[in-house]
Amino acid sequence: MNSAKNGFKRNLSDISSMDCSMRFLQDPAPDLASLNWKEGCVMLRMDARVQKEGGQIMKAAIYCRLSKEDEDKIGESESIQNQKSMLLQYALENGFEIYQIYSDEDYSGIDRNRPAFNSMLQAASEHQFDVVLAKTQSRFTRDMELVEKYLHGKFMEWGVRFIAVVDHVDTNDTANKKSRQINGLINEWYLEDLSTNVRSVLDHKRKEGLFIGSFARYGYCKDPNAKGKLIIDPEAADVVRRIFSMALNGIGAHRIARILNDEKIPSPTAYKQLHGIHYRSALKNTNAALWSSPTVYQILHDQIYIGNMVQGKHKKISYKSEKTIWLPKSQWIVVENTHEAIIEREMFETVQRMMQERTRSGEKGMIHPLAKKVVCECCGSCMEQTGRQPRADGTQRRYVRCRMHQRAPEVCGNKTCTDMNALENAVLERIRAYAADYFDPEKVTLPEQDDPIRRREQARRDELKRLKSEAARRRKAMQELYLDKVSGLIDAVQFSEMNQTFLEEVKKAETRIDTLETELEQQQEETGGVQTQMQRVRELAQVSQLTRELVVLLVHRVIVSPKDTLTGEQKITIEWNF
Repeated sequence: MNSAKNGFKRNLSDISSMDCSMRFLQDPAPDLASLNWKEGCVMLRMDARVQKEGGQIMKAAIYCRLSKEDEDKIGESESIQNQKSMLLQYALENGFEIYQIYSDEDYSGIDRNRPAFNSMLQAASEHQFDVVLAKTQSRFTRDMELVEKYLHGKFMEWGVRFIAVVDHVDTNDTANKKSRQINGLINEWYLEDLSTNVRSVLDHKRKEGLFIGSFARYGYCKDPNAKGKLIIDPEAADVVRRIFSMALNGIGAHRIARILNDEKIPSPTAYKQLHGIHYRSALKNTNAALWSSPTVYQILHDQIYIGNMVQGKHKKISYKSEKTIWLPKSQWIVVENTHEAIIEREMFETVQRMMQERTRSGEKGMIHPLAKKVVCECCGSCMEQTGRQPRADGTQRRYVRCRMHQRAPEVCGNKTCTDMNALENAVLERIRAYAADYFDPEKVTLPEQDDPIRRREQARRDELKRLKSEAARRRKAMQELYLDKVSGLIDAVQFSEMNQTFLEEVKKAETRIDTLETELEQQQEETGGVQTQMQRVRELAQVSQLTRELVVLLVHRVIVSPKDTLTGEQKITIEWNF
């Protein structure tokens, strides 16, 4: 085998440089592109003409880059293969020996974390080659700061020459330094305009309620038949429903996560991976396959599960940086009813109220129904739960006592311990009495399906839908108009006139939209909630156990007075949420 290889090398060395050059010129760029970089290096070495001092042949690193935006815009002309072919031919004609070909695909020219780019810079700093070849300066970078740092700084220190073939950029030519700087500015302006246009298009899609993320939220998947739409993933949706159900039953997020892990239910990250969806962030976290309380909290807070699309929560600090900042809720883009809900709105809102209480779960991960609701009449502080050691039969008596009295008796003299079971029963009986006194199912009537109110509501909704669609079309037309101006298809005067017309039409539509939405909200306040009220009457009339959900829904606080030293009686006052 070795003898065969040596024979092959001797045969190559017998080929004259003229024969090599002729063969390459007869079959130019495609033949060069088909060679891997080592083969190209062998062939180019046979016709080397450029030498450093001391007679050594100058080595060249070829750098190629193609971003997604470039590919969509200019296609094959800027392809990696085309760049390689051109630069190999240039190296052949100018007698450079190829050190290595570096390629970055799907990376922007502003991105400083390009793997091949940084590998090339590292090799340059170690003096592994003498020249960097690129098709254009923009292929190397579109960042003006990097142009100055490397082309006019580090490369000079390292003794590395930079050549951009199409731009006629050559750092050995000191006369075209200003041209390189101008190129850098133009390239950076291009990226800034591109970033603005892309952001505008994405914001428009968000306002239309279209999902623009790379991965659908857990419980959903992207609709293969409608771009930007979400459909329910039945398997994951069942887990989401269970999470909300456990939260309603007073189970804390930490225990929910533990239950799911014990049952070997894949976390959202692990679930995506099992279904062939992989993303970079998952690889950084070794615990990505496990549920955690933050993951559970995120699901419980996410409006996507009631059919609302919430996007635009954060933004990049600059088109030149990957760092993002979170925006205030007032700036989030929220579009309601964009997809099928997994969780009923009433259930979701109840869970939000329960989580706002910020109660801690007990030893078994259960939040007590009256947690942070019981206060001392004397000092107004929250009362704490305590209990004696369990009995032989497993039962345990539980009490509530004033926390302030335990810590500072001189501040509060309420030393009464109130039986927790008795307190729960008292609150439950008050809720039942309230339901009986204030909610009479016989008096609750539902409007007829064909009454005039329903018809007017539907007419408003139809008009609202039409106006939103019309406003969206006008905004899209404005974006296209701006792009036409940037491209030079229309002048500034034409742009101003047409843009003003679109602005007036959009403003008129938005004014009417605001009016209709206000009218619909008022109508819902006047006529809505009857069905919900009827359902609540039935639930309250049949309640047999005090639950956390019921307490959060109805009870503001329970005020406990000290026991009367003479009669032993104790006053319990309930303040309601209505």
